[in-house]
Amino acid sequence: MSIYRNDVVDKIVAIDDNHAQLVEALVTSHKPRRILELGFGAGGSCRAIQRGLAYNAAPHEFDLVDCWYDFNGSPPAEIQKDTYSDINMITATEESFVFSCTKKYDFIFSDADHFRTQDWFVHVYENLLDRNGILIYHDVTNTRLFPNLLRIYEDTIRNGYHHMLFDRKSRSDEACERGLLVIFKH
Repeated sequence: MSIYRNDVVDKIVAIDDNHAQLVEALVTSHKPRRILELGFGAGGSCRAIQRGLAYNAAPHEFDLVDCWYDFNGSPPAEIQKDTYSDINMITATEESFVFSCTKKYDFIFSDADHFRTQDWFVHVYENLLDRNGILIYHDVTNTRLFPNLLRIYEDTIRNGYHHMLFDRKSRSDEACERGLLVIFKH
């Protein structure tokens, strides 16, 4: 059951299952201690991060930032369940959080402001992502709905950041063509 009021919207914005599996595997393998998720959306990436953290069974801090725009300004009932009690919920816009944050994170998953996140992408990479961290952006090749997000991929290439773009699908039930960009900071 979707937490969105409209299942069609959920299918358009929710992370694809195979990208969620990749996110979980990256958390499991990278063993991050400080995690930041920008945007809750349908919760698929959040649950994938949590599964990876549970597997690792190591101390961690998990901050999740959302202004709850998709939910009329209030956190949905889904996010208030005990299964999310290990997450530090921060109600803020992505922009205000990014420019006020003084922490560094080992792992950042960004899927919040689909209209302006490209404007502060380099700031996130340079100031919020710790050395040897992983930064992930969803929907970077979803040019039909968010052509502006392609700039993140273009800036990644232009700046010489180590990365991998996952945007190919092999099955009709996948939505991988929307793009998951994984950036590695060294």
